[in-house]
Amino acid sequence: MKKTSWGIQPQWLLALLFPAGLAAAAPLPVYSPTYPSPNSACATYGNVVSCSTTVLDHLAAKGYAGFNGPYSFAASQGALIDTIVVTANNGNILNNGDQLMPSEDGFSTNNGGTKKYFFTGDGNDPANNGGLAGDTPFSWDTGLSTLNQKLTFGGAYHEMAIAFDFNNPQNDTSSIPIWALVTVRDTDGNLGNKYFETQALDPNNIFKDPSLYSSDKTFDGSAITTPGAADFALTVGAICVVNATVSYPSPDGSNCPNGGDLVKTNRASNEVEFINYLPTLDLRGLENQGYDTMSVQVWMGCFNTGVRGSGPALENGGSVGPCDTGGFGDIFLLAGAELPGRLPEPGTLGLTGLALLGLLKRRR
Repeated sequence: MKKTSWGIQPQWLLALLFPAGLAAAAPLPVYSPTYPSPNSACATYGNVVSCSTTVLDHLAAKGYAGFNGPYSFAASQGALIDTIVVTANNGNILNNGDQLMPSEDGFSTNNGGTKKYFFTGDGNDPANNGGLAGDTPFSWDTGLSTLNQKLTFGGAYHEMAIAFDFNNPQNDTSSIPIWALVTVRDTDGNLGNKYFETQALDPNNIFKDPSLYSSDKTFDGSAITTPGAADFALTVGAICVVNATVSYPSPDGSNCPNGGDLVKTNRASNEVEFINYLPTLDLRGLENQGYDTMSVQVWMGCFNTGVRGSGPALENGGSVGPCDTGGFGDIFLLAGAELPGRLPEPGTLGLTGLALLGLLKRRR
């Protein structure tokens, strides 16, 4: 399945339907494809499309057609309790058991300022909720069937979207590196793994078709997948928005030498700054083929730079920076665009769209 538009206009879901045995949970915010693509708020990072809520709100304030806003919402720890959390900077591991079973609890990225990096698999694997097949200590894992059921409500199946909140602010010209790999697995071993990965932005084609990227990574659950330095996405803290389809990074965080309005993407803590999608990931179709588990790996911050507190070496001995200051981000799942006419058949578990990571953008 390939979507040709990426959209975010909040509607607030009043109820979610769950099959017998699953506890009712608080609603997830829902997003619909209502704005044009490509646009100056979004860019492609490998298989992932990432959109800045701050730039989207700027376009709405300017009155551009298709942008209605507001596009951000609270990402406080209290709000995260009502979502499915992949990682959170709260110093505690957030329990996903009342939202999704089987699944893992969320990783805690808080490290007391002793590390300038975070990655899943750093001896920090959270507890499981329910009988989670294929759980590994190197990733955030969830069952596809219940996640798919979570995305099915109101007579339709909904795409999976990922929200990202930066938390700890940096300055407008710095950038934090992030890499993520989503692996869809058949724990019986009958089907080969499917991989979806973030990558660095192509400066010559920021609206590149996400179906053109094919990951060369592998993950069998027995060891950590280590990215290379060139695999990390670096994002921009200040963007010069020329119009609804043209934007470029501010060279110094304070000026737009080629015209446009300066928009700083950081919203500070406790507010969503990026919404992310994997438009080519038909996890419901994969689940119907026999895939049953989704595993997500995330690396963010500073690796092998020689800076005190930086993380281990990357593939081929590479290094990446700049470092995070110890805050790291909140990553959690949302119900995305409605996909009418694509309800899973009774007894099947449909797809699971976990566009894993909040792809980046620089925070301030």
